[in-house]
Amino acid sequence: MIHRLFSLCSILLLFTTASANPSTKLIVVIVVDQCRYEYIERFGSHLGKNGFNYLLKNGANFTNASFKHANTSTGPGHAVLLSGTYGNVNGIIANDWYDVSKRQWVYCVEDKTVHLVGSAGEGRSPRNFTGSMLGDELRLKTGFHAKVVSISNKDRAAVLMAGTMPSGVFWMKDSVFVSSTYYMNDLPEWVKKFNQSRYVDSFFGRVWDKVLPDSAYRHMDDDDVPYEGEYDGMGRTFPHRITGRDSTKITPSYYWSLARSPFGAEVLKEFAKQAVDAEQLGQRGVTDMLCVSFSPTDIIGHAYGPHSIETMDAVVRMDAILADFFAFLDKRVGLGNCVFVLSSDHGIAPIPEYMKRRYPSVDAGRIPVDSLKRYCSGVLTRRFGEPAGEDWIDAIGGNNIYFNRSTFKNMKVPTLEWAASELADSLSQFYPIAAAYSSSQIISMPATTPVEKKIKRSFYRGRSGDVVYALKPYWREGDKPQGAAHGEPYEYDAHVPLIIAGGGIRPGRYPNEASPVDIAPTLSALLGIEFPAGRDGRVLIEAFK
Repeated sequence: MIHRLFSLCSILLLFTTASANPSTKLIVVIVVDQCRYEYIERFGSHLGKNGFNYLLKNGANFTNASFKHANTSTGPGHAVLLSGTYGNVNGIIANDWYDVSKRQWVYCVEDKTVHLVGSAGEGRSPRNFTGSMLGDELRLKTGFHAKVVSISNKDRAAVLMAGTMPSGVFWMKDSVFVSSTYYMNDLPEWVKKFNQSRYVDSFFGRVWDKVLPDSAYRHMDDDDVPYEGEYDGMGRTFPHRITGRDSTKITPSYYWSLARSPFGAEVLKEFAKQAVDAEQLGQRGVTDMLCVSFSPTDIIGHAYGPHSIETMDAVVRMDAILADFFAFLDKRVGLGNCVFVLSSDHGIAPIPEYMKRRYPSVDAGRIPVDSLKRYCSGVLTRRFGEPAGEDWIDAIGGNNIYFNRSTFKNMKVPTLEWAASELADSLSQFYPIAAAYSSSQIISMPATTPVEKKIKRSFYRGRSGDVVYALKPYWREGDKPQGAAHGEPYEYDAHVPLIIAGGGIRPGRYPNEASPVDIAPTLSALLGIEFPAGRDGRVLIEAFK
């Protein structure tokens, strides 16, 4: 009886809320790639009034929002945000997975049936995604009058926010913004004009220096430490000159240098402004949606880590970028006519060497993939014999281990599942591994621990490995002692901002258990849009007026 009453109240709330928000002209979904929630708290005293703090003051801030899947990486994170589903439903289990039948890696948004528009190369599309997204349901509700535009520095971020039937999807490829023939046969004139302006190239030679006084960074790591990465001529220390490896002319390395600086976010902000003006988003008598995913914070975080001066500086500069974009939207659409969401696709783990430097006995480190592969092969060889020719293991990636089918057939191993169970049991004793399961175990296990539940949500039959594992906290794969990573089922990788602001939302600080998987159903209920197919998230009704 209570369940039925709750369902009835939810339905009534959905329709009364929808009718209470006729002024919503534009849904603005902002993703700051690799933005840990604690950045907002840790760097809060250095943030202005009109960026992050505008949303914190006028929106519902869910301080306890975490992804509930195991593979906390860019593709899966963006696929969750506006679908309300995890990889076990939508199929996006990782940035890349291994196709055991073709014996090759598959990129999450690759599509060999289409090609790029605006540049040469293989196209991108959501064909590997299963289900629908908020944008699809918005378009269907309005008879395709609503526009859904998704943009990012990264292709997978733009594609996996847009849904399957958007108006336009664009991402950066070197000096230009491109799309794919899945979406269109030619770039809109406004995109061509932006590309022809060579705005992307205008940052060549710019210097990224600290935006705050040195005293503001006193709680951050030293500026020059050996475990930070040196990429594309930028060096480890401020100031960073944005030229790439050749300081005399633009080369492909310049574009990586640009992407690894806050100037890459500046470029995307200007492109987003052009999209609003050219497409008249929020200005056409129908609710439109704009999705913007800023990637430079992720690339900076990988190179320098979450405790670096570079990361703090990038977040402070991102705050100013948001403030400028909000001021622009206020003039064009009116902030009171917008519904905003700000979140992230994942967080980031501390650099193991940073932790070791500060506390040498801490349990943190790196495990080379080759070492893990040798261990797995050794376990299977001891159990089933020495294989002739090929190895037991075909590929390891994204915490998935894929068997070489031909080796198992030649060695007459009774079943792959038997071997997978044997390997999973042994891996659980291998020190850097926290947990390991065969594919059959994942499918059948009741999932009683948080890690088990997260692994089940990241498992998709036919894409996930024969064995799936999680590393111990503060451990990561890799053999080079530089840079930071993410992808594990722990809070430093999973805890991200979730702020919703706009008509029908009660501003405040909400410590309730929440997740980015709740964004799509919450916006659906707020705006009277059908839920995305297969949605797993809940409606965050506690923040509704």
